[in-house]
This record gives sequence, C-alpha cells and structure tokens, in this order.
Amino acid sequence: MRAVLLTSFLSFARTQDDMPDMSSMMGGLGGNGMGGMGDMASMMGSMGGGGGGMGGMGDLASMMGGMGGGGGMGGMPGMGGGGGGGEPPPEPFPAVKSDVKFIVCSTCKALARKLHAESSKWGSAITGSEEAIAGKVAEMCETASEAGSWITEYDMVESSDGKAINLKRHSQKGECEVECNTIKQACKDVLQEADIEVASALYKAFKKKQPLDAKALTAKMCTSDDAAAANMVGGCATKRPKIPKNRKAGPAFRVKELPPDISKMDVSLVPTPAPEDNGKPDASASGEAKEEL
Repeated sequence: MRAVLLTSFLSFARTQDDMPDMSSMMGGLGGNGMGGMGDMASMMGSMGGGGGGMGGMGDLASMMGGMGGGGGMGGMPGMGGGGGGGEPPPEPFPAVKSDVKFIVCSTCKALARKLHAESSKWGSAITGSEEAIAGKVAEMCETASEAGSWITEYDMVESSDGKAINLKRHSQKGECEVECNTIKQACKDVLQEADIEVASALYKAFKKKQPLDAKALTAKMCTSDDAAAANMVGGCATKRPKIPKNRKAGPAFRVKELPPDISKMDVSLVPTPAPEDNGKPDASASGEAKEEL
C-alpha cells in the first residue's frame, strides 16, 4: 500500500513542475511536511485513529474496524442483522395438538387409503428402492406436496353426542387452516411410529410383485393389534380418549379460493393492443382498396 502511494505521488510530482510547493502543502496536511513521504503514513494513521504511522497496514485495519463499529473487522457480521438467517415466520393457523389424539385412528385409516392409491402410480424407480419408497411415504403428510394435498379435503366434525371427532371428506380442497394443520400433525405422528415398517412392507410386497391392497395396508398401519401405529395414544387398538365437555368446536370448512379461469373470462373486457406503426401509410386512410385474401 505504501509503495503504491509513493509511486502515485512521485508520478504526480514529475508532471507538476509548476507546483513546487505541492510537497509542502501535502506535508502540511500530515502535520510535519512530506519528509520524503515519511509523514504520509502518519497522516493515514491519524485518519484511522492510530496516531503513529501505517504500521504495516495495522492501523488501516483499525480504521476499517472503527467504521464497522465493532473493534476491527469483527464488526462486519453485524451488517447481517445478527449473523443472517433468522427464524421462519410463525404458522398463522397452528395445529391444536391437544386434539390430535382424538383423530389419530381416523387419520391413520385415511392415510393408509391414500397411500395405497398413491403407490399404484409409482414406477419401478421408486418401487425398486426402499429408500425411495420411504421418501414418498414422508410426502403423504406434507400438504404443500401433491401427494399430501389430500389432507386439505378433510374437515374435523364433532359427533352429535360430543363423544367423538370424525373426519369428513369434502369434494373440494379447502384452505389449510387450524383443522387442516391438526390433521397434518396427526398424520405426521402416525408416520413417526409407522414410516420405517410401512416402507419396508411396501418394498417387500413390490419385490414379490404382490402389492398390498388397501385393506391389508390399513391393517398393517392402523388396525391390527401389532400394527405400527395401533397402540399410540388415540390409536385404533386403544380406548378412545374422552373429549372434554368444555372443548370448543373448530372453525367451519372453507373451500380453497382458486385463481380465475382465464378461459371463462369475457374477451370483450380484454383491451385490444394498438397496431404497430411500421412507417407505411394506412391504406384505408389513403382511400386505396385492400385486396381480400
């Protein structure tokens, strides 16, 4: 850095024969004259707050650190607002986890049916790999995926006697709000117990070319005494949990709003773009007849 500054100022001085006092002027800025550029380092050092020359760029680092406000360059991470990243925004419609145990059995059955239907679409690249099957099984509880979007069709409905909460399927997908996220949580809880066993069972069945039917898969996951998710709290092999009398009913099912169908729009409402000006006179304006092809 010092060499670059020295070279620059010497080159400048050679071309400025009519400015003999340039060195003195610049030295005055440093406080004690140029002194063969010796005080230039001091000047730069004083700018950085070092007060004693460049010191092999030591004081430049201090100066830069002071600019960052954190004692050396260590202040730079502060520009990222605490190291970057940050927590994702909270879910606006969080699951009611205390309701999960009331719908575990019915969610497990619905999941098994949907998993059976979905598995019939898998190709050999998936059915020939237990790891690939496990990945597909995990997608079944993600509402953002096509495989897991079935959850948005279901609604939690309280029975007339208030002793049970049933899952009701609608013909349309709904907005994924509180009840949707509660079903999603129940689905994930089921898979936490059953995913490895189910993926293994599906892989073995495909390998033998004897895929499990919906009934067998439901029994394997949910209803048989040794089913993977049968004995979890609220599972199909356990006693149904009692619903508190003071539990409030959930919100009504709300159909998902879809974007407008462009094919059904009134074309008369769509503005017609102006014709391009190609520089040629308009035949209709000049009175010339236009040949119809």
